[in-house]
Amino acid sequence: MHKAMRALSVSLILILSSLAGCLADDEIVTSDVELDDENYGTVMVSTYHVGQLVSAVAGDSITIEYMSQDNIPVHDYEPSASDLIRLQQADIFFYHGLNLEPWVESTLSSLGDDAPPSYMTHAMPTGESALDYESMLVSNLCELMIDGPFESTTLGMISEDEHDDHDDEMTPELLLELFDSNNDSYLSWDELWDGWNSNDDDHDDDHDDDHDDDH
Repeated sequence: MHKAMRALSVSLILILSSLAGCLADDEIVTSDVELDDENYGTVMVSTYHVGQLVSAVAGDSITIEYMSQDNIPVHDYEPSASDLIRLQQADIFFYHGLNLEPWVESTLSSLGDDAPPSYMTHAMPTGESALDYESMLVSNLCELMIDGPFESTTLGMISEDEHDDHDDEMTPELLLELFDSNNDSYLSWDELWDGWNSNDDDHDDDHDDDHDDDH
């Protein structure tokens, strides 16, 4: 039984980390299934989405239970005494991680040796201690701006000299050069937004001046 659960745990960890976006529509196993040769134990999960991931991997070979049995937002949930007992009785515990469930670390710490083996389904990128959402947004924005309808917008914002210097390619370095207003080598979302609007307004003014000159 322990070997089977250990093998299942390893499989879940490997598959969840690589196939988190490839969910099947398997029916979630209820907690009424009795333990037998085809059921490897009880897996406690923190949220419905984590339960879907586990169910997609393990199917009917496990019993899935949810920490919250009420419709409580994940950020507001706090485990009750009965929830803690159910967690202690589980064979393994999967939770989202990245501080989506603020109660997890303190709860597992308070249970000590009585806590089941516990694993996150989502983790930080290697070597990172915090997610830099603004840098991620800027990077994604660069990818969007060099393709499709955004390309003309990009070229219209940059002067002819800058256009020639950078070979029509919008990169994070170019965005930093254009919009880093306080020269701290870090581009915040506010700087990007303000700089974008400012350059767009300048482009409109130049266009109006050229139009007036023509008349």
